[in-house]
Amino acid sequence: MCGIAGIISKEPMDVSSNLLGMLGLIQHRGPDASGIAIFPKDEKITLRISMDKEERVAEIREIIGNYGKICNEKLIAAGESIPLAEYRLEMDKDQVQPLHFAINKAEGLAIHSLGDGIKVYKEGGCLQNLTGKHEIETKLCRHGIGHVRMATESVEDINAAHPFVSPFYPELAIVHNGQFTNYFKMRRFLESKGVKFKTMNDSEAASHLIAYAMNQNGGNLQESLIYAADQLDGIYCIIAATENQIGFVKDKLGIKPLLLVESDKYIMLGSEQIEFSAVDEDLFAEEMEPGEVRVWNI
Repeated sequence: MCGIAGIISKEPMDVSSNLLGMLGLIQHRGPDASGIAIFPKDEKITLRISMDKEERVAEIREIIGNYGKICNEKLIAAGESIPLAEYRLEMDKDQVQPLHFAINKAEGLAIHSLGDGIKVYKEGGCLQNLTGKHEIETKLCRHGIGHVRMATESVEDINAAHPFVSPFYPELAIVHNGQFTNYFKMRRFLESKGVKFKTMNDSEAASHLIAYAMNQNGGNLQESLIYAADQLDGIYCIIAATENQIGFVKDKLGIKPLLLVESDKYIMLGSEQIEFSAVDEDLFAEEMEPGEVRVWNI
């Protein structure tokens, strides 16, 4: 059992704080890790990355140097987790995907987000670990997604926390509640296409699968979620977001809950009715249908 959240605001708002509020009300669904992805447009490209040891910083700088220039570097102390760093980069946007693949190939390095319109913050344990370790940006934007994780099949590791991203389509982030029974088949297929897995979390496979489809179809999220539904076996709900889209896919059995709220101000997705009250007390949610796919443009 995990908890998921998604929000679209009709007007710019502090999406980070609202997502954290929603997740706080469903923390009981996932005490092992938490995370959010927000989509504020920036003039610079930002890289958020974890490493197995701080000595890898020199390697990260060297890889970045092949694609762009570092404008700012911020190291985030390991604490009880693993070290992270955030880089502000000056580079051509068409170099983002090659840089993502180059870092993805390196052992011990895992990208949490890379782009000029996406930032992912995630951490092991409860939400207080996330907010205590990371300086989460509160810049106004219009949409984002979030997750609280109950680890069932892989280690409780910051890299196994959601949201997940992929070098196939760096602008995409996903959160997931459920399990896939064909994980190893998916993994072999995706590895044959050039991606290196960083965890044993089946949600990582889903992120690569949807991103691979988007890479192939020119960024059509709806088509990619329909493709994923045809390829994924199991019980699941997935919320996926890019810089200008957010959508979901629900498996054909419909066992995992996914609720939707639509009002004059917000569109919100979540696992439980209670989480929507963090944003507005007066909202009524409806359950999404088995096999349903829906996408909104931002």
